[in-house]
Amino acid sequence: MAWKLSEPMKNALAMHRGERQGVLLILLFIVGCGAWITYARWRGPDPAEMAEVQQRMDSWLAERSSALVQRSQEEVVTTELFPFDPNTASTEEWQRLGLTPKQARSVGNYLANGGSFRFREDLSRMRSLRPDQVRVLLPYVQLPSKEERRPSRGSSSNGAADFKHDTATWERPYDRAAKAPVRKLEVNTCDSAQLVALPGVGPSFARGILRYRTLLGGYADLDQLAEVKVLKDKPDALANLRELLMVDTSAIIRIPLNTCTVEQLADHPYVDWKLAKALVAYRTQHGLFKEVVGIRGCVLVDDSLFRKLAPYFSTE
Repeated sequence: MAWKLSEPMKNALAMHRGERQGVLLILLFIVGCGAWITYARWRGPDPAEMAEVQQRMDSWLAERSSALVQRSQEEVVTTELFPFDPNTASTEEWQRLGLTPKQARSVGNYLANGGSFRFREDLSRMRSLRPDQVRVLLPYVQLPSKEERRPSRGSSSNGAADFKHDTATWERPYDRAAKAPVRKLEVNTCDSAQLVALPGVGPSFARGILRYRTLLGGYADLDQLAEVKVLKDKPDALANLRELLMVDTSAIIRIPLNTCTVEQLADHPYVDWKLAKALVAYRTQHGLFKEVVGIRGCVLVDDSLFRKLAPYFSTE
């Protein structure tokens, strides 16, 4: 008895000519892919390609090995302990003390940016130094410890005098200068040498103060020193500068509101490009400014911004 498909099966497998051709192409594609995979496995990798890959791997391994050797050589240091002042020690001296070149540069950058060491224990503030390095170096630091600067309780007057005499030898030049009366320096006309001569002001602070003074056209208030990049987040340095400096607003270089261009306005730190265009457009529409307070007519200038801008504009 011949086997026959049921009607539902016939309907499910019924395909017109185009569908049969599509199925045939798919089957041929699958068979071709299988044949190519089998051939590729049988043939194996191309020797030329493998040689190129091996060469690249060897080159990478050689560079990696060289970098590791160089790094290990940098980290191997010879420790030579001797008395030193961390505020004046050179990079070479730090390395002789057992620091790596990277650690020595880190300490140098800290000092160049206005940092300083007042007590021996301040050395532990350097995150680049390991605790074991700090413990080894502390006995050789030529600075007083915090305990040496603090007289013991119940000491006699003679003991206090002895304490003062003993610790005086530890005072640095700028510590003694800070105790002497200092004549205030005018910040808008001084030069770099005059600033560096002030107690607690190093070359980095002086450069930052003068650079920002040039951008502003002069300081209108000592509070603007907090906007100097190197003085941000340094409240102690700012408090010190307020005691040493004074401001003469007549030395400010003012921008002529009635003749300046958009570019000249936008060069000022307090004026962005949008505000500069708005002020020039307001001048074109309403005429020349009779007084500096006239810029309040511009919608972008509120009370706070006006107080900042007013010292730097003129209507002459």
